Amino acid sequence: MRAAGAAGAPLRRALAAFAAGLFMGGVYWALDVTSPAPPLVGLTGLAGIVLGERAAAAVRDRLARRSALASSRSSTTG
Repeated sequence: MRAAGAAGAPLRRALAAFAAGLFMGGVYWALDVTSPAPPLVGLTGLAGIVLGERAAAAVRDRLARRSALASSRSSTTG
């Protein structure tokens, strides 16, 4: 079970990331610098990062469950 304050943590992180992006956009605008990558390329890269993070977490959780199941079976049969 999560603590009451932990429920808003993902939203706070998302807002902090959004604010950082807005800040960097302002810096780019103030310096009259163009973005290093076209928006579609940047969004595709971000999608890859998110999907990779989710896949790694899913694999880690699955391996942990499999290990826990194997250890519980060996303790009940031995």
